[in-house]
Amino acid sequence: MPALQLQAARKEFTAGDQTVVALDDVDLHVDDGEFLVLMGPSGSGKTTLLTLAGALATPTSGSVLLAGDELSGLGDAAAARVRRERIGFVFQSVNLVPFLTARENLLAVRTLGGGRADRAAKERADQLLDELDLADRAGNLPGELSGGQRQRVAIGRALMNDPDLLLVDEPTSALDSVLGRQVVELLREEVDRRGVAAVMVTHDERVVDLGDRVVEMVDGRIRD
Repeated sequence: MPALQLQAARKEFTAGDQTVVALDDVDLHVDDGEFLVLMGPSGSGKTTLLTLAGALATPTSGSVLLAGDELSGLGDAAAARVRRERIGFVFQSVNLVPFLTARENLLAVRTLGGGRADRAAKERADQLLDELDLADRAGNLPGELSGGQRQRVAIGRALMNDPDLLLVDEPTSALDSVLGRQVVELLREEVDRRGVAAVMVTHDERVVDLGDRVVEMVDGRIRD
């Protein structure tokens, strides 16, 4: 069973008296342990696909399944729980909490929804920071970290709850070529280490070789 499956997934938006088709009956699957790279020009539907896969929006028609569980009809509370417990996000803008240390940013994931940052959570955070070569930066605030270090903290945060699916949006956009590749190499290592499925949206052709499969989107459709 695929970790992620879109079946004839369609997303329409209304703009005035016009209907804009952002995603046009897309079929796609991503297996456990697969690192899928999603490419395409701006406006091609890549971000829309990520929002549907991340239970941040629902399709106008069609299905989105996470490990066989339908996401399309979930209410707000159920969708939030799925995002919190089963999906990890790495956003282009990183979005770390500025007044929390690197370690505390990871632990904050466990306290969402009423959880506790118990001993197991602290051990998990320390393990991830060590894997991401950030053990000596655990006590630093985001403002005291480099761009690459902040992006690595964001990766650790996304992996904190051992998700079924990792969604990554333009992780190299604010980094130079060397740091950008290092960040994607770390993502690749974590995908392999944990067997998690990952979808990465990128325009950076210098890192696409690190994916298992490259899919191109144009005008809301997957190009064959």
